Amino acid sequence: MTEQIERHRTAQRRSALSSPMQHLLRFGFLDGSRSLFDYGCGRGDDLRLLSEMKVPATGWDPVFRSDAERQPADIVNLGFVLNVIEDADERRETLKSAFSLARKVLVVSVMLGYQSKREQFATFEDGVRTQRNTFQKYYAQDEFRAYVEKTLGANAIPTAAGICLVFRDAVEEQLFLLARQQVRREWRLLRREPNSEAVAALIQEHREQIDAYWLRALELGRPATPEECPEAQSLMRLVGSWRRVHEWVGRFFSPEEFEAAAIGRQEDLLVYFALSHFGQRRPYSQLPDRLQRDVRFFFDSITKARNAGKRALFATGDSARLEEAAAFCHEELGIGVLNDDHDLTFHQSVLGECLPLIRIYVGCALQLFGDAGSVDLIKVHLQSGKVTFLVYDDFEGAATPRLVERIKVDLPRLRVDFFDYVGEYEPQPLTEDPATFYVR
Repeated sequence: MTEQIERHRTAQRRSALSSPMQHLLRFGFLDGSRSLFDYGCGRGDDLRLLSEMKVPATGWDPVFRSDAERQPADIVNLGFVLNVIEDADERRETLKSAFSLARKVLVVSVMLGYQSKREQFATFEDGVRTQRNTFQKYYAQDEFRAYVEKTLGANAIPTAAGICLVFRDAVEEQLFLLARQQVRREWRLLRREPNSEAVAALIQEHREQIDAYWLRALELGRPATPEECPEAQSLMRLVGSWRRVHEWVGRFFSPEEFEAAAIGRQEDLLVYFALSHFGQRRPYSQLPDRLQRDVRFFFDSITKARNAGKRALFATGDSARLEEAAAFCHEELGIGVLNDDHDLTFHQSVLGECLPLIRIYVGCALQLFGDAGSVDLIKVHLQSGKVTFLVYDDFEGAATPRLVERIKVDLPRLRVDFFDYVGEYEPQPLTEDPATFYVR
């Protein structure tokens, strides 16, 4: 008789938030404005920590909290649960059940492991039986994403190795994806002095509202609408009508800075629409209000916006154009290290400063792998259709950082491979000065 699998032995004690919870925190989901349900919460350490953070959170576990109610919430976490269910039908139904409770988003996480990992244990069902008599279903990253999307019939958005978000609300999904492509730019509010002393006095009297409006316009890269500006009513009283606000306020600031803001925002949107075509994602029938305003201002229509994105995406398949973009990024913008026409390597923090073509190319790889914030260096292979993400032990602090993980994304094959440098593999030292991978 086969010994029964002991699922409860996989539950772990934690003194810090689990990795999926940490990702939710980094993306701003745990600000206390959304409720959370932890589906398969184990011993409840995440719940305790979330309670200390004033996040409204509840949870259920078949062993440790079996009496709790499984209830809907804005966010549902299914953290490392699918791995330990040995019955494939139960595993699939558990995923569906968790998604049915999510009003806004489901975060799913699993253990990744490739052939070498699986060979360490005895095969059991479609996974392995560990020495502790637990079951583990190890996934490959691309396999995990495909499984979630097929089971739920919804987009799965990887945010890290073995972690993805599935949005219930299409508008929320678009806002999340838009935010990922919006570069955080610092604006200086370059002012121009008015000719009239009376106007100068008027501006000084209303400086706070005027500066706030112009900063908002710079963030948007276009004139703000009343809905996007808390100071709308006071500015309309000052100028006479909303149509005059932008033109009037703009007289007292640098037009060059606003032009740069408009170009930057249009580039962000181009990257967004290009990546929306990658992987043949379903088109959205409803756009967020802000995106509708962006489309009208920068592209005239959603059809033109999508077509522009499609052309930009197809351009990444032209190695000559990639080489040209990489050379411009390195030589004109001072970004990273260029290895002839083979590859461009740079720190993840300067991705937003690259030309849109490079951002789209890397963005395609991130759609398969996760979030650039979890790596140190990005290597863009200009000939092979690949992107490599490199993680070092202490990139900014160590005198000679050592490579601990390499993630290679093969775009033509839609494949993600992970390589670590621990145990029997000697970590490789970084031979270049880390400063060379930023902007000169």
